[in-house]
Amino acid sequence: MDQIVEKPTSINTTIDAKLYQSYFDIVKTYNEELFTKKSENYSKLSGLFVTASPTQWELGKRILVVGRETRGWNVINEKKPYTDLPSYLAEAMDKQKKFLAKYIEEKKDKGFTFYNFLRDLGNQFGTGNIAWANLFCFDWNGSTPNQKSTPHYEAIKELSGLLLKAAIQNLDPDIIIFANGSSSAKVRREFFPIDGELAATPAPWVNYLDQKIEKIELQSFVLYGKIKCYRINHPANRVKKSAESDDVEAFLSSQQARKYLIELIKKDLQDGE
Repeated sequence: MDQIVEKPTSINTTIDAKLYQSYFDIVKTYNEELFTKKSENYSKLSGLFVTASPTQWELGKRILVVGRETRGWNVINEKKPYTDLPSYLAEAMDKQKKFLAKYIEEKKDKGFTFYNFLRDLGNQFGTGNIAWANLFCFDWNGSTPNQKSTPHYEAIKELSGLLLKAAIQNLDPDIIIFANGSSSAKVRREFFPIDGELAATPAPWVNYLDQKIEKIELQSFVLYGKIKCYRINHPANRVKKSAESDDVEAFLSSQQARKYLIELIKKDLQDGE
């Protein structure tokens, strides 16, 4: 295994050092143009998004939220050009760590946003106990990578899955919330199969229809036989018509479903003490 390269950043915690080494062992096997973006086939990729540890990360309160992708995420620019892969990876981790620490402490935005959801969790469980990962480690042309229009899509998807799994392994969260919505469900299931010999999230999945919450808004399952997980609709999405009943008003709103989720997590963490 390669030794950790000295880095001019604030990455210095034990968890971040382990994350860095795990990430580096993965990214070094991929085409470096994914990160330099020098050729046309890579030019519309965002910078690399990788997860660093949050500021507190208290055992028994660790919550990892997995989004879809972060649009317009840049690591290098004209003032800070690409030099080498070790420095680039360190910069990517450092940016994510500082960005989360800053924005999770700010006042809530207008409307329903992913960051507001992180803030709601932080208010309940401590902002330093909320980690943030993404299903995709890049965006493509300001949107979600897709097989039809994204060059090297399979490599991007494969790299994203490996980096996300490395984040989960090293962060060892108590709770994971997959908040990437239904549009990326196929990719999530490729990363974490729900059936077959390699099933990472096997049945039974739990729904909350008895509490008037649609399946698209909230389900729970167990990952790797030990991590309690919840799958929710992306916080910015709204379901206009109920899939379970013609009486839309009979079902709780997305916001109410997320409030119920927070109560479930409180119970999960209390039961784990």
